[in-house]
Amino acid sequence: MLTSRQRGYHITATVRSHEKIDAILKTHPSWKNNIDFTVVADFTTEEPFDDIFHNTTKPFDYVIHTASPLRFQVNDIRKEMIEPAEMGTTKILRAAQKYGGSSLKRFVLLGSAVAVLNSFEDMTKEGKPYTERDWNPVTTEQAVERKDPVLGYNVSKTRAEADAWELMKSNKPTFDLAVINPDIIIGPMIHPISGPRSINQTNQFAIASFIDGTHKDIEGLTFPFYHFVDVRDVARSHVDALTNPAASGQRILLIAGLISPQLVVNIIRENFPQLRERVPEGNPSQILPPGIHPTGWDMRVSIDILAKGTNEKRWNYIDLKQSVIDTVNSMLEHRVI
Repeated sequence: MLTSRQRGYHITATVRSHEKIDAILKTHPSWKNNIDFTVVADFTTEEPFDDIFHNTTKPFDYVIHTASPLRFQVNDIRKEMIEPAEMGTTKILRAAQKYGGSSLKRFVLLGSAVAVLNSFEDMTKEGKPYTERDWNPVTTEQAVERKDPVLGYNVSKTRAEADAWELMKSNKPTFDLAVINPDIIIGPMIHPISGPRSINQTNQFAIASFIDGTHKDIEGLTFPFYHFVDVRDVARSHVDALTNPAASGQRILLIAGLISPQLVVNIIRENFPQLRERVPEGNPSQILPPGIHPTGWDMRVSIDILAKGTNEKRWNYIDLKQSVIDTVNSMLEHRVI
């Protein structure tokens, strides 16, 4: 896999503070001369994005937008999750349209599979596989009334993506849009690490929580979703999508396979004997929690689009075993578990 830097792109990256820049460069010193950093303290307003387009010495060819709140410990679901996700997406899109100029070819948006699946899916029976044409019917009112941050996150990603498509339809900018929709993202960490609290949210609940004592047993434990993708495949899909003609105007599903508490603990216990005493055994042969039969995904269209974006014209996912092993090794290396 070639990174965007290895492919010859000059990158301008946004961060929330100057302290973030220092932390990133301390973690990755080699990035200092290859990436320009700019501070966007508040990504829900247009002004900082306007400034980025104004101040660049070379017009942008592509924009990748990945910023969106992913914290489940919130007090106000509407103001802390839903509104920032919607506003962050629409503000940078509007700035791109106003100031991107004729050089801007494509806007790649990191969406989520939660904008596709049904939050109220009956998990006791497998339904018709989801496709790129499906949309989550969950509403802001349902998330707020139930005080459910998982529903709040689902709404935030659904609304942000829907707003992006509506803006493209209404404003007809010169650039096009591609949206990448991954499910649970796990994988090795390259962001600055300063302790266990630095573990990102999905790695924490899907992997670290079975090692750090959060779950002494997995009996009765469920996940909000049961499909995953490795973060390296997510990154690769975004870079490939920049120049892939087949990605134009497409929602692209990114689903590598099944994940469950039992599958994760089986992999950790088998491959990390030094951690075995800390990881609950569960029932190794009971892959999914009793009574859980999640709906699958019809990946034919998305796999075809993803394949067309590679040199080999073939797309292969990192499997769950490799992803979990690499993630746990990353956590051990950073001494956060």
